[in-house]
Amino acid sequence: MASADLPVALAERPTDPSYGVPVPFACERDDGPYSLAVLNRKRVIQCALSRICGICGLSLNNPVVFVGTGDDADRNDFRVPPLHLECARAALALYSRLATPVLGYARRSGSWALVVTGGFELERPTVRGEPVTFRPNSITSERRVEV
Repeated sequence: MASADLPVALAERPTDPSYGVPVPFACERDDGPYSLAVLNRKRVIQCALSRICGICGLSLNNPVVFVGTGDDADRNDFRVPPLHLECARAALALYSRLATPVLGYARRSGSWALVVTGGFELERPTVRGEPVTFRPNSITSERRVEV
């Protein structure tokens, strides 16, 4: 995906020099370091509570979208915070094909899903160190992508 095809707010985000892709808002740290593979728990919760897109960092409106692995979609349990539809499409195009773990996953996935929903539940883990997860409700559409 060319930078000209990216949503403006995503194209303006800092770029990962190793992979040449924008760093998602939810992966960025306040102190500067980041990893495309690690979600910043503080930002993930901020995205949920303040209705901020986990990719571009701007305010969300309805509907919201979740991206995750095919297994996440089967369980209806996502790690990546809510996104704009345009940012979700860009995330699938940019991050799903990288030869590295991304967006809070320990390994690369061969199947990704995009779920459009009217709402969601935030689930904080009961065990320290486990990821925050999201359960979409009122799902209006789903799309699977094999990589």
